[in-house]
Amino acid sequence: MDTVLLINKPAGMTSFDVVARCRRVLQERQAGHTGTLDPEASGLLIVLTGKYTKYLPYCVHHHKKYAAEFRLGMKSDTEDIWGNVTETGLKAHHTETEMQVLADRMTGRYMQIPPMYSALKKDGRKLYEYARKGIEVEREPRECHIDFLRVQKLSEDHWALQASVSSGTYIRTLITDLAALAGEAAVMSALVRTGIENLTLEEAISLDSLSLEEIPSFDIARILDPELPLVEVPDPLPVYRGQAVSLPRDDEIVILCYNKQILAAYERRDDGLYHCRRGLF
Repeated sequence: MDTVLLINKPAGMTSFDVVARCRRVLQERQAGHTGTLDPEASGLLIVLTGKYTKYLPYCVHHHKKYAAEFRLGMKSDTEDIWGNVTETGLKAHHTETEMQVLADRMTGRYMQIPPMYSALKKDGRKLYEYARKGIEVEREPRECHIDFLRVQKLSEDHWALQASVSSGTYIRTLITDLAALAGEAAVMSALVRTGIENLTLEEAISLDSLSLEEIPSFDIARILDPELPLVEVPDPLPVYRGQAVSLPRDDEIVILCYNKQILAAYERRDDGLYHCRRGLF
């Protein structure tokens, strides 16, 4: 079955578990998601099945929106409340205004050192494999972009955070770095992904409501990365044949359409022509 699903992932499940559940319910072998959520996080997860799995490399992935909560005065090995807490004790009183000033300093370009408990690889092994053995390895900072960051004080040590960030940004590490600016330790205590680009959690369905008899319809074009130009071609035949085409453009990758039907992803090569990268029909 070829479909696009916006799922409200419940906390306590891995993203892989959600995809596996979709496979079983829809009786479809091909399925994948566009961006992992930590097991204890909940919120928007885009799942593609059938032929739409071809779209995975071209899906929305920037401007991810989150609602989180965190505790000041605590530190854990995973940077969240579900890890081993290694430090406790609030050092000072902090006002919401003070913390917001620090949050504003973090907006824009932000260099983040990935956490040890992550699936990023170092010398062919995932970082969390080292971490589980008590080994800490050097990680290179990665450039992220913070579009929006707002904090709210819920109590002396309990805070809420709203964020819009680029792909690959770890919210628990963002919280750790924000707290460090205030001279504090912190752990994330809740995380919900509320949106990706123009897609919102309000549009998502619960995993329990998914059934083979009633599949929600969804416009596949809405999940495409908006930075990839949609280009209408006058004749679809060369694209169906996978032939190179000439386009008066200089974009690296484009999505070719005919009568608003998506056909293929094409990339510009050294010969100046656009060559088929992947058929999407």
